[in-house]
Amino acid sequence: MTESGPAETEPNINHEPLASPTAGNQKNFLIIVGLIVVLAVVGGLYFTWSKTRQSDSLAERGARAQAANEELGFGINRARPTSTPRPESTAVPQGPAPSEGEVMVVHRVPGDDYGRMAIRHADGTRTLLDQTCMRLHVAADYGICLSQNDSFVPTYTTSVFRSDNPADVIKEYSSSLPSRARISPNGIYSSVTAFATGTSYEDISGETTTIVTIDEIVGTSRLRSARQFEVVADDSSYQVQDAQFWGLTFADDDEFFITGYFGESPEILQGSLGAETMSPLGWKGSCPSLSPDAKTLVYKEMRDEGGFDLVAVDLDTDDRWILDEARSVDDQVEWLDNDTILYALHPNGLENAVQPEFDIWMLDIAPGSVPELFLPNADSPAVMRSAE
Repeated sequence: MTESGPAETEPNINHEPLASPTAGNQKNFLIIVGLIVVLAVVGGLYFTWSKTRQSDSLAERGARAQAANEELGFGINRARPTSTPRPESTAVPQGPAPSEGEVMVVHRVPGDDYGRMAIRHADGTRTLLDQTCMRLHVAADYGICLSQNDSFVPTYTTSVFRSDNPADVIKEYSSSLPSRARISPNGIYSSVTAFATGTSYEDISGETTTIVTIDEIVGTSRLRSARQFEVVADDSSYQVQDAQFWGLTFADDDEFFITGYFGESPEILQGSLGAETMSPLGWKGSCPSLSPDAKTLVYKEMRDEGGFDLVAVDLDTDDRWILDEARSVDDQVEWLDNDTILYALHPNGLENAVQPEFDIWMLDIAPGSVPELFLPNADSPAVMRSAE
């Protein structure tokens, strides 16, 4: 008898039929829909929680900011000019306006008034205006306001207004993300620095590009770009087509100073509006600002360990010295007078918060001076001066 091996298993051709492909697809579809619903519910709950948390954070910070203002005696007035639509033939309603020596600022108390234009009076109190700005400047007869428009995709507007009535906007045009703004001492020209791409000067050689525009406020001359100007230098590395420019400051209605970046580190250039030329001065730094008497230039200089020092230059002697501010100042300073500068700093590292806070500090440029708080919860100071 032959020994038989284990019987091979025959395929079962009589098993229960498999579910149809259509039924499987329906089942998968229901699972996916269920997951979407769960994710939507969880996302909605998180959004509600985060908004509540954000609101609580803003409320707490706003209360702290208001308390700081009150404790230091910096009162806040809410002057609101009429917003009733006016016929074209009538004058713009006259609202609060800065007087000689007063300082216009951007209000930075978190909450509904965040970003409003304000006037800092001589006694330290402030009056809030209706206009909202990211950056502003004022001189002589005009001021400039760089603002963000409320929309799904952010857009930006440059507005020029009369300094004796900030509600009276005489011209406006679209802009990129704004960064710096200046009006010339006689109120003839305005200049705006904006980010064409990117958001930080630290990445100026990578993803960030800037644009500086120069506009004749009243007149028919075209809006010019600093890139249209010729760089006059013996070194062939100064090629305008490869350069980045930012932080222009006017000396008068022809001379100006500006930051130029040609691939290594930013430096200060001196230019002429009439000749449309710029020349390097040999000073490594950025965001220059000229004193009212045109004798001293202050700019920021990169530290080896990161951050910025403020450096002053006597333009008659070329003497340079580092100012007595130990904190890093990433700002284009404003001059309160011929010896004192104003600049903004974030308190307590809140630069990355929603509605980031700033305080304005003042510092005498003489060696051995100590910074003093000028105005809490504000930035972009601009001192009102009459035309020279």
